[in-house]
Amino acid sequence: MTSKALFVFVLLCGVEIACAGKVLVLPGEYSHWHNMRVIIDALVDRNHSVTVLVSSSSPTVPHTRKERFDFNVYKVNMEKEEAIAVWNDFTHLWMNDTADKYERVFNIWRVVTNFMVLTADICKGMFHNEDLLRTLHGSHYDVLLSDPMMPCSDLMAQKLNIPHVLSLRTAFAYTFERLCGQMPAPASYVPAAAVQDHLTDRMSFAERVKNMLLYIKHTTVFRLNMKFTSDWL
Repeated sequence: MTSKALFVFVLLCGVEIACAGKVLVLPGEYSHWHNMRVIIDALVDRNHSVTVLVSSSSPTVPHTRKERFDFNVYKVNMEKEEAIAVWNDFTHLWMNDTADKYERVFNIWRVVTNFMVLTADICKGMFHNEDLLRTLHGSHYDVLLSDPMMPCSDLMAQKLNIPHVLSLRTAFAYTFERLCGQMPAPASYVPAAAVQDHLTDRMSFAERVKNMLLYIKHTTVFRLNMKFTSDWL
């Protein structure tokens, strides 16, 4: 009788019982890091153990600073200054509205190619490092939280055999999410995000045709770029 009364008393007090978990985080850069930082702080506030896995060339993740969570820094060949140059070129692509149609396609190809060199360096830094992989396996993480701009995060989740959660969706016409993550994205209802901000899930016939052409263009560029830059990895 006493145990039942105690159980009812606990329920009435509204006591929340939960188990803290171990979270491995692969963050993005610049504004994506700030977005991820809010999520990390909320996880730490809820007593979860958080480890941020970051490359030595990261331009914006302050892995030398003392935080409430841990950093695990792995070495890559690219220097920080080189990574900053690639990211600056990537950012400039969005800001350059003066380029004509053909120049813009060329710039997209050039920037994406340079970005793929950066991502290949990051992936090699993670998966060619046996000591790092052993450490991650031995840590027994419960989940992997990553930014979609972080390359090879899905492969890392598969390698560690843990669930994978994305913080947001951002690829050109969802190419990474659709082709790598098998995310459903019908072009009649899902705008090619980060390309044409004025499109919504309610499109006219002409807007749907335009959206479909955007999907075709960016999917073609993505497949060709992967073929010439990453298939040899």
